[in-house]
Amino acid sequence: MLTLRTRRNVSLILFISLLLVSAVVWSMNSSEGGMKDGVFSGQAQGFAGTVIVDVTISGGKIADIKVRPHEETPFIADPAIETLTQNILAAQSTEVEVVSGATYTSEAIIKAVEQAVKQASVSYKDGVYTGVADGYKGPVEVEVTVSQGSITKVVVTDQMETPFIAKNAIDKIPEAIIMAQSWEVDGVSGATMTSNAIKAAVEKALTE
Repeated sequence: MLTLRTRRNVSLILFISLLLVSAVVWSMNSSEGGMKDGVFSGQAQGFAGTVIVDVTISGGKIADIKVRPHEETPFIADPAIETLTQNILAAQSTEVEVVSGATYTSEAIIKAVEQAVKQASVSYKDGVYTGVADGYKGPVEVEVTVSQGSITKVVVTDQMETPFIAKNAIDKIPEAIIMAQSWEVDGVSGATMTSNAIKAAVEKALTE
């Protein structure tokens, strides 16, 4: 049987080990969950058009939010923009209330900032990667370039899709992926299978 002293020593060793493991896990989560410094853009549909924001991350925090010239109704949108950007900065989060009377503009700003923050929060290994997925008429191949942890280029290098149907997806989906820094973007209406193939190919390029 173990003596009382031995049991205490074993308990102490286990406790110290638990603390060390917890510290390592906390450190990993902190570094992985942090945001990269830089200026990141996001966009979303507002009431009258697309709303684009530029979010500055400094020291791992949201330091500034600028809304580019937009098509929203000025006397309604401008006060909402000022209020929302201040609230997001203060909360360091997009979990804020929309501004009454400017719901569409508010939701667009929140979604655009979320998109920008997501860009700052993800990091991929630098390099050039290829991926292939099945489209409507055959394989769709993409080439994805990652630089400084971000997706900087997506090119459809080979495909056999119907040209007049697939063109919009081939033009727009890569741009959307770069903007979102994710393959989880909306497809192009009328070219769903091609859109899904491009997204799937990018996912394979970055995860396999």
